[in-house]
Amino acid sequence: MSRKVERIVWIDMAKAIAILLMIVGHEIDNGGVRSFIFSFHMPLFFILSGYTAHRVTAWHELKRVTFKLFKRIWLLAALMIGLLGVENYFLHPANIMVFFKLTLAGIFWGSNGGPWGLSNVGVMWFLFAYFWARIFFNLIRLIIKDDRYNGIIFAMVAYGSYLLSQKVWLPQALDIALVAAFFMWIGAILHEYNFFNGSSVEFCSVLIALVFWLLCIQSGLYLELSIRSYPNFVITFLEAVAGTIVVCYLSRGLLTSNLTKWLVIFGRNTMILFCVHHLDLYWGGWEKLVSWSWLAALLRLGIDIFGLLIVLSVRKMIASRQH
Repeated sequence: MSRKVERIVWIDMAKAIAILLMIVGHEIDNGGVRSFIFSFHMPLFFILSGYTAHRVTAWHELKRVTFKLFKRIWLLAALMIGLLGVENYFLHPANIMVFFKLTLAGIFWGSNGGPWGLSNVGVMWFLFAYFWARIFFNLIRLIIKDDRYNGIIFAMVAYGSYLLSQKVWLPQALDIALVAAFFMWIGAILHEYNFFNGSSVEFCSVLIALVFWLLCIQSGLYLELSIRSYPNFVITFLEAVAGTIVVCYLSRGLLTSNLTKWLVIFGRNTMILFCVHHLDLYWGGWEKLVSWSWLAALLRLGIDIFGLLIVLSVRKMIASRQH
């Protein structure tokens, strides 16, 4: 039982690192810092999802889990796009029908850009991709029980989806989802073989992963899932896995210090911080007030953390009144 608790804590720390760097990365235009952040931060969430995923073993369970994902993930993404649309409507009043059309288009398409040049999806592309990736991940593992074999399917589908995305994007970020499912499989394998076990083999593997990761960053290689940018697909995919392994290893070390272990609060509330980031009004105009990208990154990080604290405080007040 204690082993399970420890695992959850270091996963919270890893997610905290990724979500905080995500906010910073959205303000850094180029350079090594952007390469470092984008090389792993979104794949990490998919990999850890696969690491912690409960295996679906029956068709009725698949139906139940899918419905639960729909309520918790898909509907949340749709709601967030709607709320962002409301914000934009009040900041930049337009025809109400245009507002509804853009909102519905954003929910249908599930990505920024695309044939309509949408910008109202924001970071919610991740939730759409996560929703469909989990369904595909659960389905394949239900059909083929042995992860050693279904990994071949995940790999082939991911590569095919990469090739497709270079010519056409799919609605609901489905092409991203098929790549994300392969990341989830990586996480499942790491869990199945108890990779993070504190052994000398793990330490040596982390060192190799670190060297490979840094070489890729130094070369300016990184994937960017939201815009389907996969330079040297196999290399950048492995780079994301290597970066995630190193960050997860580092997370266990950060938990040993009182100076850093408090960061887990951000990992435990990743979804709230993610939604606050989506609705922080940055693209409503105040981003133009700050020209230096690093100052903008720190300012946005501070605003989003403040928003998270407000949400947590309100939630605590509501909970205390109910009791």
